[in-house]
Amino acid sequence: MKYIKLCSIILLSIILSIAGTFYIPSALNQVCAINKNKALSDKELQKLFPDANFRNTITRNFKHQEITLNKIASLSGELNANNENIEDLTGISYLENIDSFIFWNNNIKQVPEEILKLKKLKSINLANNYITDSTVINQLIQNNVDVNSDLNFIKQGQNQYMLCPKYNKLTLKQGDTISVNKLIYKYIDSYEKYWEVTKEISTNASFMVSIDDSKVVNLEKDTVLKAQSKGNCTIKISIDDNYYPRSTTTINIEVKK
Repeated sequence: MKYIKLCSIILLSIILSIAGTFYIPSALNQVCAINKNKALSDKELQKLFPDANFRNTITRNFKHQEITLNKIASLSGELNANNENIEDLTGISYLENIDSFIFWNNNIKQVPEEILKLKKLKSINLANNYITDSTVINQLIQNNVDVNSDLNFIKQGQNQYMLCPKYNKLTLKQGDTISVNKLIYKYIDSYEKYWEVTKEISTNASFMVSIDDSKVVNLEKDTVLKAQSKGNCTIKISIDDNYYPRSTTTINIEVKK
């Protein structure tokens, strides 16, 4: 019975491959693999690279050309994609001949495990993003890939943004509200301005906030401070609950009626 089922799967694979699409059977389902020499439609490209900005950095290498998986795989050397507003690197494993990536100053939140399939990868610059998990980054480093991952939100002091206060002392009126990210900025003076383009921190970023007197100022919705009653208090803002000195800043607040 098992022999008949296996023969049926093999026969189905042969028939479908003749039709132009090859299906690889797995234990639970069949995974579709696109013909590598077939011109990819816009819909197929969107499926391979869901992030439009990442997709554009790849497809602009093929102006007025049909794009195939083989052509994508043939891209080699360095892929410079700094300051492209990229959030998702899904599909990066198709760029199998790229040996260096520059993703400085994007909105990347995680590095997909599929990047570990890139055997030719020598270096990757992930600085100035919003990465919080270093698991894949550490695996890349173990694979002798040169990784720059500072100016991030990883729970390791050396990777994090250096936070600075916009105010030494902030005065609010009772009932006022203010977003935490409007109180701080990232220190970038030691970076080349070509790379680092803004001191502002994304409104999507979240922080640990410690308030020494919540009767004076209270934290609402994790990112908004509200002046409750007349008085003085000190707030401490950090990227994570380790409160590393590099990524922690303190602001004194006075609330008036």
